[in-house]
Amino acid sequence: MTQTFKQEWLAAIVDISVEAGDAIMAIYGQDDFGVQTKSDDSPVTAADLASHDVIVRQLQLLTPNIPILSEESVGIAWNERRDWHCYWLIDPLDGTKEFIKRNGEFTVNIAFVVKDKAVAGVVYAPVLDKCFYGSQELGAWVRQANVETSLNDIGLTKGDDVSALSPRIVGSRSHISPGLQSYLQEIGEHEMKSVGSSLKFCLLAEGEADIYPRLGLTSEWDTAAAQAVLESAGGKVIRYDTGARLDYNQKEDILNSYFIAYAPNWKIDKPHNVS
Repeated sequence: MTQTFKQEWLAAIVDISVEAGDAIMAIYGQDDFGVQTKSDDSPVTAADLASHDVIVRQLQLLTPNIPILSEESVGIAWNERRDWHCYWLIDPLDGTKEFIKRNGEFTVNIAFVVKDKAVAGVVYAPVLDKCFYGSQELGAWVRQANVETSLNDIGLTKGDDVSALSPRIVGSRSHISPGLQSYLQEIGEHEMKSVGSSLKFCLLAEGEADIYPRLGLTSEWDTAAAQAVLESAGGKVIRYDTGARLDYNQKEDILNSYFIAYAPNWKIDKPHNVS
């Protein structure tokens, strides 16, 4: 399999994410979400499954010969997927806990991965009617209320010396890791923002935050689409331990290394592992 990302697919996966969002919102308005607990003790709702069904069905129509890995279909053996040249990596409802809390901070995530790199992605927040999308070849955009804005044109107006600036740190609303506090102490003076799901990456992409340190566990489907958007906008997502780009499908488990994400134009002036 030698398929690469076709640029016309970007509009198609935006449409698919919106259709999946509509399926989620149909359940969001109900009293009963059909909440169940998976084997890893994480919640899953009828909305997760409805979104999964929409995305898988539409991706199979769009690219019938390209495999799909979803949070809700994880039973694909490593011996099979280790040979994939490319694949779709999806989280049908990222931020299920935020969905259950009804705070609106959840997203539909669709990424296209080639070898070990997320090269294109869509992050759609249905409650906000806000869609972030991009590819490494085309760039990145945000669309809300039918108004499209290039994320490549939204730069942070910083000089070369960022040492005197107080960075805007974004973190998880539902997952606070023990290592984060020591990282923030090393950073020094900062402003802290909390938000759910992949919207943390999106705040970086649109210049509303500077650094997203994730010093806790995430899965590959949690990050791929948003990483693709952020990197297409000029940002970076690097491993906390090595400083290498966060990559995909390189090992049997689907857990990410700890990582730090940076907004476009934010100068990385500290060692990646500051502990």
